[in-house]
Amino acid sequence: MNHELAELLFPNINKTREEIEELFPARELKEGAMVTRFGPSPTGFLHVGNLCGAFLDSVMAHQSGGVMYLRLEDTDSKRKVEGASDLILNSLEHFHIPYDEGYGKTGIYGPYVQSERKEIYQVFAKALVEEGKAYPCFMTEAELQEIREGQELRKEITGIYGHYAV
Repeated sequence: MNHELAELLFPNINKTREEIEELFPARELKEGAMVTRFGPSPTGFLHVGNLCGAFLDSVMAHQSGGVMYLRLEDTDSKRKVEGASDLILNSLEHFHIPYDEGYGKTGIYGPYVQSERKEIYQVFAKALVEEGKAYPCFMTEAELQEIREGQELRKEITGIYGHYAV
C-alpha cells in the first residue's frame, strides 16, 4: 500500500536516497571544522538580523577551518522581490561578510537555490511515504488554520499530529 501511494505521489522520481547521497560526498575538513549555511529569502533588503546571522556563520566557519555557504531560500514565491538576490550578494560584499560557496559562486553541493533542489527533497519524501513515515495531507488552508487557532488557545504544540492527523 505504501509503495503504491508513493508511486502515485511521486511518479517521476526514480532515484534512491543512496544515489542522491553519492552526489554529495563528505567534505574533507579537519576535525571540529564547521559548515554553516546562510539561507536568506530573496524578499527585499537584508535586515540587521540577517546580517548578524551571516556574520556569525562566516566567523564560526572560518575560525574553525570550515566552510560557509549561501543558499537562497526562494520557495515563498508570493513574497519574492525582483532583484533581491543581487541585493543579498551586494550586501554581503558591502559588509565584508565572505562565504566560500553557494549562490553566485561554484561548489559541488548545489544547487544553491532552494527551489532548484526539488528533486532531492522528493526522493527523500517518496522514501518516507514508502516507509509509512509520511503521508499526504488533504486539509484546506482554512481547516489547518482552524486547528492551529484551537491549539494556540489550548496552549498545545501546534501542528498536525496525533488525533489531528486524520
